[in-house]
Amino acid sequence: MIDSDPNKPLVRWASLPEAPPLISIHPAPTAQDMRDALREAQRKQPDWIILDTEGSIRGAMVFTTLRLDMVITPLAASQLEAVEAIKAAELVGQHGRRQGRAMLHRALLTRVPAAVRPRSVKQVVAQLREKGVDLLPTALIEKEAFRMLFDVGGNLDGLERHGAHGLDSARTVAAAFVDSVIEALEQSRNRLAGHAGHGTDEVRS
Repeated sequence: MIDSDPNKPLVRWASLPEAPPLISIHPAPTAQDMRDALREAQRKQPDWIILDTEGSIRGAMVFTTLRLDMVITPLAASQLEAVEAIKAAELVGQHGRRQGRAMLHRALLTRVPAAVRPRSVKQVVAQLREKGVDLLPTALIEKEAFRMLFDVGGNLDGLERHGAHGLDSARTVAAAFVDSVIEALEQSRNRLAGHAGHGTDEVRS
């Protein structure tokens, strides 16, 4: 994981006890650090490289220096964040056109209340769809366990001894999120492969 947020939330999480041994964190607080962090991450021969940016224009610009498989824009269910997610989708689309390839982008609803789906969620979903912004089908439900990870460290499996509640539900939400990301990636790759088979597009891995 590359942490390009100047506040370094992932770096702080990795410094807490019981950090998962198969996850490495590479700080890149400035754009100049990004290439070095990417090279360090690639030396680990990882299955995945996840880039976490700050929620700002500076953070959004980081992806324009890299060739990414997917861009995810998290947002809470508010009109203000919906507007920013629409801007992010437009930025991804513009960058993809400059690269000569469509870049996969999905918005992700986060911090959604577990018990009640407020009216604002439906309004935000409708606003995004009206602008042609695709959403991941799984929203990240507000869970105590997710907050606790940044207090005590480790992963969901280690939170039981810290008294976390609703761990089974948190695992279900996390697994559904991962599955939805993988499904979106596979669908995108299948479309690209299909286009390449018809000789309409050049596909580079």
